[in-house]
Amino acid sequence: MEIIGYSERGLINSLFYEIKYSNNNLKILNELLSLACFPYRKVDFQITEAKILIEQSFSDFGDADVVFMLNNNGNKQTIFIEAKVKTFQGDWSILKEFEKFSKGMAKSDPPKGFSSNLFVQLYLKMRLIKALKLGGIEELKKGLQFPKSLLKKNRKTHDRNTLRKIGNNEVVLKATEQLVPYCTDTLFVVLVPDNKQTLNNFFQNKLKNYKFNEVLEWNVENWGYISWEDVENFCYKNGLKETLTTFRFNNGQIYEKTQ
Repeated sequence: MEIIGYSERGLINSLFYEIKYSNNNLKILNELLSLACFPYRKVDFQITEAKILIEQSFSDFGDADVVFMLNNNGNKQTIFIEAKVKTFQGDWSILKEFEKFSKGMAKSDPPKGFSSNLFVQLYLKMRLIKALKLGGIEELKKGLQFPKSLLKKNRKTHDRNTLRKIGNNEVVLKATEQLVPYCTDTLFVVLVPDNKQTLNNFFQNKLKNYKFNEVLEWNVENWGYISWEDVENFCYKNGLKETLTTFRFNNGQIYEKTQ
């Protein structure tokens, strides 16, 4: 039997299931997370326990591609990973995505699909975590105010004046409650098709000092990045054959190879 997934969702599922069922899975996970670069703080990984949620919904705060709840060197830690791919005929880049974000945040009615923007999704998770730390799950049930560009539409009136809330879905609430003991130290990582040099330039020259008037509680000090190219090389190094098969099947759909 052969199972091959499509695009980033297929790769993420393959990667983490293959790691789970590998010998020395924590060692391999440590190595994978150590690929992440955090330009604004020092992060070391010495993971002894890990719980991983894939495609977990957080209701009005978006879905998370991957959520880690870790015991990292005796400290509890959360990591959100948001993934994007180039797509076969696309020209995705982190700079273009950020420009769409900065322009969209200045509008009261941003373009269709704006909520799926990489930086929107990270921003929603940042606000979720901060509210969870300050007021617990009850704070998320009451709802958070967002800039005009991210106000929710009322389904009946279509007015953009609804608070973002965690809702009442029991599985969503269960996942959110599980975050509570891990959310004191939370990292936010982009997994994207740009190469490491491009990502470093973006983080150092664009993201680091960018100021928003429209974005409440904007803070990137815990942000980091991983390139898909580094993940594929990691899979070769660790003999993750199923995930390499998925990379080959999706050739041209994930990132643009230089060689």
